[in-house]
This record gives sequence, C-alpha cells and structure tokens, in this order.
Amino acid sequence: MSIPPLITFQEDFLSGKLISKEYVHFSEIDCPELDVWIGRIVRSISLEFLHEILFTILSELLVNGCKANGKRVFFQKQGLNLWDEKDYSRGIPLYKDEFGHNRKRVFLELDESPYKIILSTIFKEDYIEFRVTNNAKILPEEKNRILKRVQASAKYKNINDAYRESIDNEESSGLGIVLIHILLRNSGISNQFFQLITTEENTEVIIRIPKQLIPKENQVSIKNLLVREVNSLPPLPPQIQKLIITANKKDVDWHEISAQVEKDPAITAEILKIANSPLFGAHTPIISVLEGVKRIGLKNLESIFLTLGAKKILNSRYAKQVLVWTHSFKTSMYARFLIEDSKKHLKLLEPAIICGLLHDLGRMVLLSLDLSQINQIRVLRSDDSNEISEWVEEYTLGTTHSEIGYLMSEKWKFPEEILDVIRYHHKPWQCKTRNNILCQIIYLADILANIGRGKGNYFTVEPEVLEYFEIKSEKEFRDMQDRFKLQFEEHREEYQNLLA
Repeated sequence: MSIPPLITFQEDFLSGKLISKEYVHFSEIDCPELDVWIGRIVRSISLEFLHEILFTILSELLVNGCKANGKRVFFQKQGLNLWDEKDYSRGIPLYKDEFGHNRKRVFLELDESPYKIILSTIFKEDYIEFRVTNNAKILPEEKNRILKRVQASAKYKNINDAYRESIDNEESSGLGIVLIHILLRNSGISNQFFQLITTEENTEVIIRIPKQLIPKENQVSIKNLLVREVNSLPPLPPQIQKLIITANKKDVDWHEISAQVEKDPAITAEILKIANSPLFGAHTPIISVLEGVKRIGLKNLESIFLTLGAKKILNSRYAKQVLVWTHSFKTSMYARFLIEDSKKHLKLLEPAIICGLLHDLGRMVLLSLDLSQINQIRVLRSDDSNEISEWVEEYTLGTTHSEIGYLMSEKWKFPEEILDVIRYHHKPWQCKTRNNILCQIIYLADILANIGRGKGNYFTVEPEVLEYFEIKSEKEFRDMQDRFKLQFEEHREEYQNLLA
C-alpha cells in the first residue's frame, strides 16, 4: 500500500493559517515528513531543542489515536458493544491479543472505517498549538484512565520511574500520557499546556508550546548576567596581540613572524602542534617554527593566534572547556571532509577549519558558569530541576551560546567571517553576508559531528542546506556521516594530542 505524503507545506505556514493532515492508519505515522515538518516549525521560533521531544509526543498521540480507532472497528466486527461494561471487559483482552499478533490487519481494516485522525498546528502570538483530533467519542473508561495518568505523571521524575511502576494492566497506552507530561515538564513547559477536550463527536488533545519559556523581564536579567560575565573576560594576552599585529603587517615575512612566535615557548609548542595536526593535512612532521607558519599560511595566522589566545583565557577560567574543544575540533575536521567530499568551495577550506574550531566559544560560558550564577538563573526561572540539558538551559535562558560567543568574539576583534559563523552556525539562512556559505558548511559539519552524541539526524537538517550539498536521501546522509566518522577516527590520537 502506498503511503501519501505526511504534510503538504504551504508558503504561509507561519502566518497563523491552520495546517492539518489526516491519518488513517498507523503505518502513515512512520513517514519521515513528520520529522521534517516539526523541524521547520521549531527552527522558525528558535526552539530546536524541542524537535525530538515533539516528534516523540506527537507520534505517541497519533499511535494512541489509531489504536483507539482500531479498538472500535474490532469491537464492531466481534459484535460487541463498546459502551457496555461487560462487553468492554470481555473484548479488551481479545483486542490486545489481536493487536499484538495481527497489528497490520487491525490498521488495514481502518481503511474501510469512517474513523480518522487529524494532526494540525497553528501559530499564536505567544505559543504554538498542536492538536491531535480523533473523530471518535471517548469512552468514560478511556477518559478516566487518561486523567489518572495525568495526575500520576506528577510523581515521576523521568520515564524510567514510570516504567518501573506499572500503571496500566489492561492497555499499553497509559505510559504515553505520562511520557508526554514528563517530556514537557523536563523541557521547562508546565502541564497547563496539555489539554484534553471531549465532545459527542470528537476527542482532542491539545499541546501548547510557549515561544518564550520564561517571562521577558527575567530573560533580560539573565542575559545581563551573562553579558557581565563576557565583559569580565580579560583581553587577549599581550604576546598574542603582538603576533596578530605582526601577522597583519603588509610587508611581513616568514622569518619575522616565526621569530616573534619563538619568543614564547608555549605559543611555539601550540603552533607546532597545529601545523602537525590533521587540520592542515599534515603528513610529514615538522620541527621548526618557520616551517610551521609556512604550512599554516600567513592568511590563516591571525585566526590561529586568536584561537590560541581565546583558548588560553578560557582554559584558565572555565572547567568544562575540554568538552567544547573536543567537539569543536571534530566539527573543524568534518568541515574539511565536507568541502573535500563535495568539492565545493575548496577556497573556503582553511577558513572553515578555523571557524569550526571557534564556532562554539559561547558554550564554554554557558556550561561553566559558577554555582552562584547557576543558582541565580534557576531562581529567575523558578525551576528546581537539576537535570537540564544544555539545549534546554540556553533556550530557557532567553539567549544562546551563539549570541554569547558573538559578544566574546566582538570583544576580541575576530575577523568578520568568524563573527558570522559563531553567530549563525545554527541558522545559516539568517546570514545575509558573503559568509553565508561558510555558515552553511559549519552548520552541516556541526550536525554531522553531533550525531554520535544523539543530537540531530537527516530530518533535522534544513532541506535547503541538504539540497545545496546535493544530499538527496537519508541513506546518502548516513553514508556521508559514516565516511566522515571513519576518517575522523584515523586522526583520534592526533586530535587528543592537539587538545592536551
């Protein structure tokens, strides 16, 4: 049976116009277009961290709706009255057995039934509303079970706690309701944004996702706190500043700049490590600074010196910087692989390598705020949670690591291309300068490098970026990711040495 497209996108889908899609049976729910659709919605309001959470929630609601419809068709087929208490008690075990062993048949029979599910969303001023509507009247037993799950969800901190304590011995949909509430709550969204509406004709679940997860006045306070942290960062070390000035001289030569580098043993060691690293395609080891700066290239030295200066300050100030540098190095390598693989924009190879190293500078500040600052943030958020992911953390703060990194790079006078990449590496379509392609390269390299950490997939990538790099299918995307992963593993020892 062919499966129709999940969503027909409309050009004005952000204007408040209702978008909907009818589902007949469960097999349609597995269509990847749901992933794409959700991705476009959350990116439009800078809530990308909710992508997988919303996909899980909406899939769960759609599955439950299809199972409920299948139950109605099954009862009719068996000559049982769904609304009769005795028939219901007798029929439920039979339906569970049928669903467990002949699920495909259950859903195929829905094709001939009048039952359907509509998934729709609409943009409001302060929130996005998702509706899953089933044109079947809910049973009192079903409604009571859902309401009990809503109440029960408050006592669980995570879904594992809910699984450990079985709360439904008759039907398997109970944990889905708990899952929805746990995911929403752990994303900083209160349960008041979940609503069940029942009428004589329909059963509807509404989920409202606020565009801002904390009040604007609190966001201002938090952002001011972070800006003060950035402003407190010291200037680049004097020796680094001297090297940058030297690198920018019109008549500078290799000997002059290598002599300046050699005045600082620590910088000398860093330059040799970088020159011998896979970042610059090193094959033959070199031991002289002169050969090192030649390999790096004069046009790249300013950015490399800036990187070394930032690394020195941040390493001395923040405890969690190794995590960021590790990912940044991987992104840098993936940017190199992407350019070489696509054979597009080979002239951007070296700038992309450097931008990959620096794209996540702001994350160091967000991940490494001292305890007093974290407590202030949690007070402003009225949130006692101790298990907040970095994505949830920064988006509920009302700012992002990209914005914080941009402030840092402005303070240290980074070149324009690095400023743009730091600011737009999650939203390259917002970059309107000549550096747009560079932003797209780092955007895709960052996603590819993050997949191993359980973040992102083919369907979370902006379709226009996939099209630009001629990635036409999920298989092509996965093949690329596998190739890059193998290439990166070949250099693991070298990158670990670079971070030492």
